[in-house]
Amino acid sequence: MTNARNAKTAREKAAELRAQAAKQEARRKRTMITAAVLAAAVALIGIFVLVKVANDNKNADEAKAKQPPANLVDGGIGIGKPTAKVKIDLYEDFQCPICAQFETANAAQLQSWVDAGTARVVYHPVSILDRMSSTNYSTRSANASAAVLNSSPTAWPAFHKALYANQPAENSAGLTDEKLIELAGQAGADKNAITTPITTQQFASWVTTITDDFSKAGYTGTPTVVVNGKKIDTIDPAAVKAAVDAAAKG
Repeated sequence: MTNARNAKTAREKAAELRAQAAKQEARRKRTMITAAVLAAAVALIGIFVLVKVANDNKNADEAKAKQPPANLVDGGIGIGKPTAKVKIDLYEDFQCPICAQFETANAAQLQSWVDAGTARVVYHPVSILDRMSSTNYSTRSANASAAVLNSSPTAWPAFHKALYANQPAENSAGLTDEKLIELAGQAGADKNAITTPITTQQFASWVTTITDDFSKAGYTGTPTVVVNGKKIDTIDPAAVKAAVDAAAKG
């Protein structure tokens, strides 16, 4: 009987040890599973945060890209007194040779009207001739114009003249961004402020918008001259002067 009881006791102890070992193993497994679940949860939270930050940054960048430059007047670049009786809207493409000819023929007359307070000129740089360069120069130059206006508006008139004085030939690569930055700096713009907007084409979306508006208005070519809301059929200097004189008297 004693041997039987001892054997039973040994079996019971062995069973208890096995049971304890099983419980410990179960606890170990539960601990591992819990740790794995927590690690996965932390990883998912981390991924969620990273994705959210990336999306927020993307949305912020997209919102910034859609913002127009500062210092706009009536959707364009206004030169002259807001109280002037005559408003001249001038739509131009810096790649357009005829626009360069118009600038040469009319710049002095336009400036005299501005100085006399007779007229205010609102320039609208559009990009209808990107196809005439291998680097979308129409958009890049208009964007550079917007970059100068945004941070250095007083330098814009000189930069405007420089773009035409250095107008590249059609079907060429156009001026490089570095050259545009150089010309802007020579015109008096803050190079530190304009470099990134020019190289990243920060205002390209704005250029696209005003180009679309240009087309929606029924305009098809540059330069387009509108005096007090009425498009002039010819860009001959004498015709422009006649239209402005008539508007000033009206």
